Amino acid sequence: LIDALTQYLVSLHAGSGPTADGSPEEVAAGRGLFHRVGCVACHAPVEPPPKTAMNDAVKAEMAKIAQDSVPLGELATKTTVPEMAGFLRDPLNVRPSGRMPSMKLSAGEAREVAMYLLRDQMPANMEKAQGLKYEYFEKPLQSPDEFEKAQPKAAGPAGKISTEPKKRGNNFSLRFKGNITIPKEGEYTFSTVSDDGSWLFIDGKLVVDNGGIHPADEKSGQIVLTAGEHALLCDYFDGGGQIELKANWEGPGVAKQEIPGSAFTHGEGAMKPLGAENFAADAAKIAKGKELFVSMNCAAFHQIEQPGTKSAKALASLDLKRADGCLGENVAKGLPKFKLTEADRAAMQSALANAAEFAKRLTPAQQVERTMSQMNCFACHNRDQQGGPQGLRREYFVSSTEADLGDEGRMPPHLNGVGAKLKLAWMTNVIYHGATVRPYMATRMPVFGEDNVKKLPEAFAKADLPNFKGNAPPPHDPSAASGRKLVGAGGLSCIICHNFNGHASLGIPAMDMAVMSERLRYEWFHDYLLNPQTLRPGTRMPGFWPDGKAANKTILDGDTEKQIGAIWAYLSHTKGARLPDGMTTDKMELIADTEAVIYRNFIEGCGPRAIGVGYPEKANLAFDADFMSIALLWQGAFMDASHHRTGRGAGFEPPMGDNVVKWTPGSPFAVLDGENTPWPVEQWRSADCKFRGYKLDKEQRPAFLYSFRGEVAIADVPLAVANTGANPSFARTITMIASKPVEHLFFRAALAHKIESQEGGKFIVDDKVNVTLSGGKPLIRKTGDMSELLVPVEFKNSKAVITENLSW
Repeated sequence: LIDALTQYLVSLHAGSGPTADGSPEEVAAGRGLFHRVGCVACHAPVEPPPKTAMNDAVKAEMAKIAQDSVPLGELATKTTVPEMAGFLRDPLNVRPSGRMPSMKLSAGEAREVAMYLLRDQMPANMEKAQGLKYEYFEKPLQSPDEFEKAQPKAAGPAGKISTEPKKRGNNFSLRFKGNITIPKEGEYTFSTVSDDGSWLFIDGKLVVDNGGIHPADEKSGQIVLTAGEHALLCDYFDGGGQIELKANWEGPGVAKQEIPGSAFTHGEGAMKPLGAENFAADAAKIAKGKELFVSMNCAAFHQIEQPGTKSAKALASLDLKRADGCLGENVAKGLPKFKLTEADRAAMQSALANAAEFAKRLTPAQQVERTMSQMNCFACHNRDQQGGPQGLRREYFVSSTEADLGDEGRMPPHLNGVGAKLKLAWMTNVIYHGATVRPYMATRMPVFGEDNVKKLPEAFAKADLPNFKGNAPPPHDPSAASGRKLVGAGGLSCIICHNFNGHASLGIPAMDMAVMSERLRYEWFHDYLLNPQTLRPGTRMPGFWPDGKAANKTILDGDTEKQIGAIWAYLSHTKGARLPDGMTTDKMELIADTEAVIYRNFIEGCGPRAIGVGYPEKANLAFDADFMSIALLWQGAFMDASHHRTGRGAGFEPPMGDNVVKWTPGSPFAVLDGENTPWPVEQWRSADCKFRGYKLDKEQRPAFLYSFRGEVAIADVPLAVANTGANPSFARTITMIASKPVEHLFFRAALAHKIESQEGGKFIVDDKVNVTLSGGKPLIRKTGDMSELLVPVEFKNSKAVITENLSW
């Protein structure tokens, strides 16, 4: 019977045969994709997450994850690379239920993942050929992503990285793949000389970025490598004019030179299913198999149209206690055997005993929960404290950019109240087609197929909208021109983090503002701007209207409602709109001339939530909004914004001036049971101090606002002081207001290797910074090899004031 059914099913589809050439480098690329794009949200990972060393604890947790994952089975015995790649590109064509969604893989990515999943088919004695494999494309592919989506016109072996495999003079692309043998462990410098663009990857990491249309130019990069083979990939395109391509290396014992062909290898060997047998079609068996397919009612479950298909019995008519029924322990001949466990059988019998409940209409909230459970949306998303990746599995969700965006840059967003957040049309686009606005996330939004989730967007809206009490849209269209000013450099500087209409931000590549009005409901947008942490706990989005009051008083007279409405108006008309002020790629020094200048960006030595302030007196500081501390002090020039305003602008920029001092890290306030109680240590953000934004005076000098444990409201005002004949300094006033005094509250004024007390309440820190304190009785204490300068906070009528003068 099995042989006859197999003959019939094989006759329905000819297949595409075994892969002609296995590729260790494609297996390596597929391994990275499998663990990065979201496959391991449902399936068991094979290797530990990035930057996680394998040990017994990790092995145990990975084994636990495997028990809770969707099994893959013995794939290497079942199919070929082309068949698997075709399935991965369009799984809904094979399994229309949507339980296996499309991950929007390109043809090249699907092949790489397929080769990884079927890696056991790689011949054990695969021959290694010298040189590389090349792929040739008859158009200029101007990014590595374009290479992944394109189909090559030709392929073959190449001796080295050069333009030799080209088939015409201009407007073509080449991709080289293989392995490079590193002779000795150490740091290597790789470079490409190309006209036009080129990119070189080692072990999947971009080492050389020489992209763009340009004359012959050399770009280089460094990477530390172990001795032995490493996967290599090099992409090149020509957009017209002269052509040139060469790859160089330099490292331990290797002088700078072109990488010789002898350093390259690539694998060669056919891949085919394990245990595969030669198949010969048998007409008699095919006919018998067709009869069996009908008589066994297979067409009732599989989408092959056949006459004679029988209708299944109604669920309500089933005898659930029948021992030889399909839910019984001894299934009768002719009935399907589902190999149910006792737990499976009990669960199904319990559910079917209440089959009448199936006909009841689900509430929108129930529809959402049911669909999310069916499609395993809870593997990636949390909604109402249910679901989301847990434990070690969280660490497989990574960012695709080097910019530090925290969990927002790697974790799928929670879906709490998402029906009140997103417009119905946008939700439909996301859920039906996998639309996304988070290019910095490596994990992809899957596509489940419209038929499988067609009720979900409306169910979200019906479940969430009645519970959301957001403000109504503005009654009239405010001035979009004012909105442009607010999002620009002279307003709230939203462009520091956010892209705009395809133009890169001045810093980290956060979500494009130009799609916000298309995505979001105004009510949610309004409330989110007022208090980002309420709707997205843990977000790095700062609040610009603390306590509902505008930080910027110069635009629209500081009217909060008008300002938010104006931003919405500007974002609602982005097509053809002028870019926000300050969104340029020109190099520039930020100069505090007649008023203070604020620079919110990644500042080296202060962290990703740095707020740099340059004062006309030429004293500057960087305030760390993660810990509410002044992290850096310096004098002279303020900041060079060119690094964050050209190219992708990723990474940290150091202060531009001199006399740079790293000041007191960590939270400035803590409750200590006694003078010997250690100062609390936070890993990445203060647990007790919460940032509430800042207010600007008429000279644009900020008063930093934060709270301690929600009990103490704090205004931290540092003012630069010009000193005749001496360096500028700071006079800092910290005002604390509490509903009732907080006992044992201390302010940490300094943390250093050496702190010495001077006369008149003065201290000298590390023989460099002079500190004068008032408002409490300072004390110096040792903590390991460091010293701390603490001030006990003395409340009078629920108010306390500490002043700190800093000169260096």
